[in-house]
Amino acid sequence: MGYRCRVKDGACATSAALTHVCNLCRSVADVYDVDERGNALGIYFTGQFAGPLFGPIFGGFLVERWGWQSVFWLLFVLGCLLLLLVVFAMEETYREEKVWGKGTMVELEPDQKSETTAVETKMVNPLSSLALLRHPFVFIAATATGFAFGGMFAIENMLPELYTNQYNFSSSLIGLSFISPGIGEVVGSLISGKLSDIFLNRARAKRDGIAVPEDRLAPNVWPAAFILNPLSFFLWGWPVQFGWNVWVSIIMFGVQCFAMVQVFNPVMSYLVDAVSDRGASVTAAANLVRMIWTFTLSLIANPMTRAVGAGWVTFFFGMLNLVWAFLVLLLKIKPQIRKFSGY
Repeated sequence: MGYRCRVKDGACATSAALTHVCNLCRSVADVYDVDERGNALGIYFTGQFAGPLFGPIFGGFLVERWGWQSVFWLLFVLGCLLLLLVVFAMEETYREEKVWGKGTMVELEPDQKSETTAVETKMVNPLSSLALLRHPFVFIAATATGFAFGGMFAIENMLPELYTNQYNFSSSLIGLSFISPGIGEVVGSLISGKLSDIFLNRARAKRDGIAVPEDRLAPNVWPAAFILNPLSFFLWGWPVQFGWNVWVSIIMFGVQCFAMVQVFNPVMSYLVDAVSDRGASVTAAANLVRMIWTFTLSLIANPMTRAVGAGWVTFFFGMLNLVWAFLVLLLKIKPQIRKFSGY
């Protein structure tokens, strides 16, 4: 019981850290133009998603050898090292969108050029990003990532208890079982980023070099959103509930994570492109919605599993993702939804 409680605490801590780190999406948007931003974001998200690949493996063995406290001491040390790297090694990437625009640099007149750029000082309002959620396209996209990401986190929360009771897994074996979802996330992120730029550049070529944010919602999104993601939810919970071979659920969790990334990365790239002058703010707003759903789905997952079984719980998660996928499709075919908000 103590181990499962610490897993929950760790999931909450990871969510809080991810909310902060994901704001670096804006730095990627600052450095890369629109035609190569998808691949850059794919590589960036790969670093984040590598955590579920390596973290549980090391964590499982640490818990067995030195207890659950050792996991948090390791995270503390790594967190301090990363903080030092960010403070002393990471350069500022901010750029004026009035100069750079949405992916195309605007040449300044000779008398306008200077070695330094004057930036207007504005009062910082940390809650201003929440106002972006009033726009329907931001809320729909943020909730789509919340259901996909939150469902994955809920399975991570359910897995230790179910695998311990159903398959007699030890902590180390539970950690090794996360290799499958970790590979799904890392491979999926790299593929998604590459495909995002390929499809966007094809669409630009048809419009004489003009790109629109909806180009990010590329063809690779829809098989994942409508088939792979909901189906993998169904085929994770029911096999565990019926006691099928554990490899079925392990493989299906990897498929779910691969599908999740095919939705997550393009939708986040869509938001950054659509609100390019406030990329950090829209990312923060989307993170808030995503983490609220991650918290909610993770919180109800185990009580619901004990009440109705893992099959019905993951069926519910799959249906949430399937129904919301139709609204994401609406964003693709109806750019007027974005334009209605002035973007």
